[in-house]
Amino acid sequence: MVALHTNSDKNRILRQQFAIQLVNLLNQGKRIINVDESWFNMSDYRRMKWRVHGDNNSLPKTQVSPRISMIIGIETTGAVYLSLLQANNDSRTMELFFKSLVRKLDSERANWRKNTVILLDNVSSIHFHFNPIQLQAPYHASSAAYDMMAGLKLPILFTGTHSYDASPCELWFAHFKNGNLNPRRVKTGKR
Repeated sequence: MVALHTNSDKNRILRQQFAIQLVNLLNQGKRIINVDESWFNMSDYRRMKWRVHGDNNSLPKTQVSPRISMIIGIETTGAVYLSLLQANNDSRTMELFFKSLVRKLDSERANWRKNTVILLDNVSSIHFHFNPIQLQAPYHASSAAYDMMAGLKLPILFTGTHSYDASPCELWFAHFKNGNLNPRRVKTGKR
């Protein structure tokens, strides 16, 4: 489900084109690894949920300092590649994640690129591999990010605009942020 203003005819067509590409890749037996990032600046996200009218949504806000960033890759077989760090995600953290992911995939199977596609989001149009595109996330859009992805020979597929339902990572983040991450109130810090 997407907001009305993001559901233009153009966006619906782009999502449909992406879905056709994705189904074709899956029918070919390709392994899809969805990669996305999020961050956690509080340990209790229950205050951010929808509530029935009249229900109390007043919960104490517990800050996490410094905030924790998560980069995750979830593949169609269920394998999960995860990175947690105490830094803001940017092109450098994404580069470190992708280099580590490539090392891991290389160690599992040398020719993984023939049967694997990395699925990334935040695009305004559909392109396969390294065609010029306009991206919303600056660390996906930079020329350095493209150079890094090309250098690693990553087979990339970008989702259609506002294709949140096609990204398993979004479900992971939603589940992870579903309740209190620190019920015992263990102090957080840089050590």
